[in-house]
Amino acid sequence: MLINDFKSTQLKVIKILMNSYNKGRLAHAYLFEGEKGTKKKEIAFYLAKLLYCEDSDKPCGKCNNCLRIEHHNHPNVLLIEPEQNTIKKEQIIYLQQEYAKTTLEPGPKVYIIKDIDKMSINAANSILKFIEEPLPDTYTILITDNLQQILSTIISRCQVINFQPLPKNEIVEFLKQNEINNSVAKIVAQLTNDLDIALEIASDELISDIIDLVILITHEILQKREDILIICENSQVNLYNNRKKLEYFLDILLILMGDLKSVDNNNDNIVFDQELIFIKENIHKIKSEKIMFNIDEILKTKINIGYNANTVLLLDHLLINLM
Repeated sequence: MLINDFKSTQLKVIKILMNSYNKGRLAHAYLFEGEKGTKKKEIAFYLAKLLYCEDSDKPCGKCNNCLRIEHHNHPNVLLIEPEQNTIKKEQIIYLQQEYAKTTLEPGPKVYIIKDIDKMSINAANSILKFIEEPLPDTYTILITDNLQQILSTIISRCQVINFQPLPKNEIVEFLKQNEINNSVAKIVAQLTNDLDIALEIASDELISDIIDLVILITHEILQKREDILIICENSQVNLYNNRKKLEYFLDILLILMGDLKSVDNNNDNIVFDQELIFIKENIHKIKSEKIMFNIDEILKTKINIGYNANTVLLLDHLLINLM
């Protein structure tokens, strides 16, 4: 990706990095933090290209070094990501060993560690030692979606770069320009900050079915009519054997429950604006405490899915509690 790809989303970050590079004042350790989809990993590789680009207009994205970095083939640019949802101490030891080796090619070393909030305690202690004693011409870029889960001792030894989410209205307009209807665009814009991923989600035929299922379930909750467990089992959207679709379902259900809370608080500015009239006519049928309980139950389910719990049991348990 070239600099123009980031100007509309992370111009401030690009300016900080470019100014530091031009003045020869790049930090030895950066901590890129921000929501998912804010291009943290891509800009980490952008920085590596900036250091290695062979063109006068850096980074060109087309020279041999830029292309090798783009395809993860440059020996001096190393990416570490979680294995089975965890960054292990062995991965950091491998990083330290690579760090100590004589480079096969001239130039700086760049180490990118993604999702450092998923480090084991031993790995976190090892990386702390790693960034405390940096070698010359070496750069470490740590990436996280959850800054609050990072050790303060690690944060204090890095230059923290904050990545701002793309305004939701810009995502909505982008989707509408790609022939996604307004209602779907507004909902999908809440699911990601990445334009490409947003378009991919919105273009999936099943996303409309998931939205319809969420609306149907919410209607039943408000009107207390049918067993939503049966509704979900009979739906053409099979949530029980597709974790990604289940995650979308939970995220969209959480959005609609948030809308119920907003209307209950006399706020009509909601995501599911096509449901506003129905919600206002029926919101008195559900207690405020029940709305908050449902939101908590959805959040608990999302957390448990992250721990690879049994999705069938989780979903059934959630649906029963929602009623």
